[in-house]
Amino acid sequence: MATIKDVAKAAGVSIATVSYVMNNDPRIKKETAEKVLKVSEEMNYVASGIARSLKKNRTNNILVLTPDFGGPIFQEILSNIHIELKKRNYRMIVSNGDLASDLLNERQSDGLINLDPSVSPELLARIAKTGFVIFDTRKVYKNDDKVIVTRMDSYTPTYELIKLMIKSGCKNIGYMHGSIDSPDNIKRYNGLMDALKEENLEPFCILYGEFLEKGGYEAIKEYLSKNNQLPDALFCANDEMAIGVLNYLNEQKIKVPEQIKIVGFDNIQLGKYCKPSLTTIDINRADWSKNIANSIIDKIEDPEKEIENYSPKYEIIRRESF
Repeated sequence: MATIKDVAKAAGVSIATVSYVMNNDPRIKKETAEKVLKVSEEMNYVASGIARSLKKNRTNNILVLTPDFGGPIFQEILSNIHIELKKRNYRMIVSNGDLASDLLNERQSDGLINLDPSVSPELLARIAKTGFVIFDTRKVYKNDDKVIVTRMDSYTPTYELIKLMIKSGCKNIGYMHGSIDSPDNIKRYNGLMDALKEENLEPFCILYGEFLEKGGYEAIKEYLSKNNQLPDALFCANDEMAIGVLNYLNEQKIKVPEQIKIVGFDNIQLGKYCKPSLTTIDINRADWSKNIANSIIDKIEDPEKEIENYSPKYEIIRRESF
């Protein structure tokens, strides 16, 4: 296998010049860089990323832990994080909480973006104390824990939408949970409960759909098999469940929004095209994802830098289902 010394000799340049070329150093003339790259390709030379990372004490890898590799929401978030990291010559490693301990202890990355609520806060707090940069979406850390908390506000838009539903005449409002322990689910549920409480109302019904379209379909099917009275409105903690609910209601010839109003959360593309089109809440996940990616790199490269908690804009999207 060719070495950097072999490439330097064949190209007629110094070893340092080859190294500069491999690291895209702008000080090297274009002609020289092209010559070195051509020789390295002919000799099948591959620069050692491990060697470079040891020398710099940095891997240029960012670990992202996610509970789900599918679904439109995580796909969008991961795509935007990847794009921003790539712009700054960092790579994204995606895994889930099952491998968190091994990956963190082995230090195969310079920082972590945690989107997986199953990962132990104690583990992350311990790793953070070693100087590892960690962004998490949960506010469960002590003041001395060096974990940067970054969150999207699911509470406020849910609260505002429930208030809007009440103002429009809805009194019997149901809620469909996603995953019970999900921070997003908890914030949305709290927004609903506080809005109802201020009007001296209680949830008309509580359903469970696990954030899945099939889950929403089965949850409303089971509910209606045991109950004759529909709620005035049903708030689903995400769009996928809401679409499952709409599919079942359509099969049963139950008219939306005349007999029951359905709303979701996330503003996924499919919500525009279902029948009736879905009223939902949109949060600018793209800007939030890009902000996280750039913030974690800023913190890695300048540990003293203060990181502000960015709060993306949200909007209630009124369509046909409410």
